[in-house]
Amino acid sequence: MAQHIDTQGFEGKDLKFELSGFAQFEQQIADMAKGFQADVVLKNTLAKAAERSMESVYYAAIAYAPYDIKNPRNEYRPIHMKDTLKLTSKLTTPEDKNAPSVGENSVVLARVTVKKSAVSLAQEYGTSKIPARPFLRPALQFGIQTVISDLKSSLAEIIPAYAEKLARKRK
Repeated sequence: MAQHIDTQGFEGKDLKFELSGFAQFEQQIADMAKGFQADVVLKNTLAKAAERSMESVYYAAIAYAPYDIKNPRNEYRPIHMKDTLKLTSKLTTPEDKNAPSVGENSVVLARVTVKKSAVSLAQEYGTSKIPARPFLRPALQFGIQTVISDLKSSLAEIIPAYAEKLARKRK
């Protein structure tokens, strides 16, 4: 499995990486899924592994997210931006594949998101008056090697366990 990682700066540029050499892997997943719903198999293997591999980015984003210690939580400010961070994974949809950051052969998306608001967008990208103080993009950029390593180990653990479960169901 070859990998290419393009880690351009995070001044509004996307961080891109591409993993290749998945033809045999894809065939193994297809063989394992025979007789079962493919989307269920993909959710229980690839989506689960992708989400697990992004946990380090999620925790890094929480650590990098701004927190105003001068204005702690109170009845008027019950949550902070880091409280709205979420880690999710899902199978791609045709609409997802229209996005410029999603490849046409993508099967699963795992992402760390924050509640979309003017404040979170200004924090990540800046405005004409406020400089960008990104926290999501650096969390991914600095953790990309960990994500790839964690994805490999998660797949190595999840797929055999799920294949065994499917084998028991076939009997």
